[in-house]
Amino acid sequence: MEKSINKTGLLQFLQGNCSNKESIRINQFLRTSDGQNLMNELLNERLELAASEEVDQGRLSKWKEEWSLKFQAESENPAAENETRHAEGKKTRLNVFLRYAAVFTALILGIGIYSISIRKNKSAQPDALELVQRNPLGRHSSFSLADGTKVYLGPGSALSYSADFSGNKREVILKGEAYFEVTKNREKPFMIYTENLRTQVLGTTFKVSSFQGSPILVSVTSGKVRVDRLADGEAQELAVLNPGEQVSYNQHSGAQKSSFNIENVKNWKQGQLIFDGTPLLELTNQISRWYNVSINISSESLKQIPITVTLDGNMPVYQFLDGLSASFGFNYKIKDQVITIY
Repeated sequence: MEKSINKTGLLQFLQGNCSNKESIRINQFLRTSDGQNLMNELLNERLELAASEEVDQGRLSKWKEEWSLKFQAESENPAAENETRHAEGKKTRLNVFLRYAAVFTALILGIGIYSISIRKNKSAQPDALELVQRNPLGRHSSFSLADGTKVYLGPGSALSYSADFSGNKREVILKGEAYFEVTKNREKPFMIYTENLRTQVLGTTFKVSSFQGSPILVSVTSGKVRVDRLADGEAQELAVLNPGEQVSYNQHSGAQKSSFNIENVKNWKQGQLIFDGTPLLELTNQISRWYNVSINISSESLKQIPITVTLDGNMPVYQFLDGLSASFGFNYKIKDQVITIY
């Protein structure tokens, strides 16, 4: 069964990054009312994002005006109904909306190129920030930044940040995982840097996870977030996320966008760990950080057992393992502070 076409796929199509087969499928989709509605949503979203960047607002207003005039002309001009002939000699009218897409492409790429030219040489991680909050393994904490943004920092994680955010943007560097409740300020975007990704918001709530050897995961619970990949002094957009959407990224497989349960992420900041079909190996990696323990799994088959469970992070680790082993049919032992599952 073919995947449904979403805004991420549509943007890739407009940027010329789709296969021939996918391009044909999207062309057909754009001839439907659903396709036209999705295109309109993407247009409005891109204009909204452009308004939040360092794009001159007079230029942005001019783009909007030009867009309206071009689309109106395409829709009303009878000459726009160009005719082409099939091999059989039959006539067909070129769909006006495909020219709408072409005009739209010029618009969003114009905004993108203009924005990138501004961001170029500004997209690398900021210089060393003066304050660092570090959590050892087994400890999580919460604190507020100078702008009132609330941060819930996970075990084995560190956040570097400015004492006063005196510049024209609020920048932090995250290693590990944290949940952010960002204070809204349209004049100062809030930017989180994790390895080679940047997450930009104005005011919203979301969680970022970035541990070495694991994909970077950005999950949005309210507001809107844009995630960029930073490379060669430029920012390449990976995804625009709305509430209930997340993107997972690693350098080998790229970006994967999906949906998630918002309450599960919100509960994380309260000390609840919720696993939904999570492989046992991935679960034990999180438990190791949360409790500051070493966990080994004796067999490859056990590592892949899918686990669905809710953990109160305040309960003793052995109590959690007792329940887990009874439910999923494995044993464990503790020796010299090392837990072995077999």
